[in-house]
Amino acid sequence: MSGKQNIPRFSIENVTYTKQHNNAALDMRPKDDTTMRELGFTDRRKGYWYLCRRVSTDSDITLNVRIAKDGHDWQIDVLDECFCQPYDYQYLLSVNPTLEYANNVADECEKWYRRLSEWGLLSGWHEGMYV
Repeated sequence: MSGKQNIPRFSIENVTYTKQHNNAALDMRPKDDTTMRELGFTDRRKGYWYLCRRVSTDSDITLNVRIAKDGHDWQIDVLDECFCQPYDYQYLLSVNPTLEYANNVADECEKWYRRLSEWGLLSGWHEGMYV
């Protein structure tokens, strides 16, 4: 969480979006099949890699990552599984930076974005970036 109560953790100003509504400053590229499987991705949908991880303590919110095997398309979604809709924790925190639940989700998502970057799958990301 931001050190000051009124300073948003994430800013949505001047963000350009992809067709999947992710930050256009980001890019994702898959690795070889063996590596992707070792990292926990599945390829049940033909032509795509998929990873789903819980990012809330109550398991209601998940991080979902989809990458086309040829790299032409990708998408990152954070979903509220109870209400079957996106959970835009970054927007919520840009409006009210003190929301504990959203901050906990943000912490977990940031850990996964860091991992995806370290694995060489996600490029252009930095801590606190609107995804």
